[in-house]
Amino acid sequence: MEKRFLDTQEIAAYLDVNEKQVYTLIHERGIPATKITGKWLFPRHLVDRWVEASVTNVPTAEPFLADEKDLLLIAGSDDPLFSKLINLFRRANREVVTLQSRAGSGDGLLALRKGLVHIACVHLMDPEGGYSANFLRERLGEEIAVVAFVIRTQGLFLPPGNPQDIKEMDDTLGSDLRWAVREVGTGTRALMDREFDRLDADVNTLLASAVETEGHLETALAVRTGKADIGMGIQAAAGLTGCFFIPVRRENFNLIIRKENFFLPQVQGLLGLLQDQDFKDLAASLEGYDTADSGKVVME
Repeated sequence: MEKRFLDTQEIAAYLDVNEKQVYTLIHERGIPATKITGKWLFPRHLVDRWVEASVTNVPTAEPFLADEKDLLLIAGSDDPLFSKLINLFRRANREVVTLQSRAGSGDGLLALRKGLVHIACVHLMDPEGGYSANFLRERLGEEIAVVAFVIRTQGLFLPPGNPQDIKEMDDTLGSDLRWAVREVGTGTRALMDREFDRLDADVNTLLASAVETEGHLETALAVRTGKADIGMGIQAAAGLTGCFFIPVRRENFNLIIRKENFFLPQVQGLLGLLQDQDFKDLAASLEGYDTADSGKVVME
């Protein structure tokens, strides 16, 4: 039976690279990985997706997207405010069929590379946090535009009142807390793994009784209902569920669009709403969002 997880030596052989280069792939190129008992493990199926997303000169299906004026396809990370934006767009554009897949940032980028969607919603990190132009262009080519959606806050979900008296990530070590965790390959899991790595934590012990969740709201609800003691996600989800929240970092949540699709009417219709007061009011009704730059092209 084919192994689901490969160690550092095995992934080096799988990718035909020197074992020392694997650590560069982890910290500089974003290869999917998680650290358990001080050892890096690599989910084979996510590594395959990562390799596929890194291929250059991928044939795409732009003619299909360009011809479908009444269709808007979106894939990537989930976000409560973005879901509200989609609903706002649907009410104003009844003739457009709008479909969204909350498959995670990595799969959103892959779908965009293949020409399967108009917009990818992503919050993947480069080694410095956020994005670099090279990070995106290596994966998607030169002909892309990046539009700011929001800056949002990621942090720790805890039960109301913070009964464990957690103040920062360091306080979660050496405890019997049951974690609600996202799947390896999501941006939030990457942030959590990076924080554990920074603290040189024994992840295997910390996550021994972990519950895997599919989104920010599900993670927060797992904590709120007692299925887990702690989780990581965005502040908006904590506010919606009544969880106690401890900020860890702010991140850029951006929309990536291939330039040939940028001026399609359905794409411009969605982007135009980012400047409307209705959208600003929706953002103000939730916690942890900064919309000062929403709608601005931050890379082209």
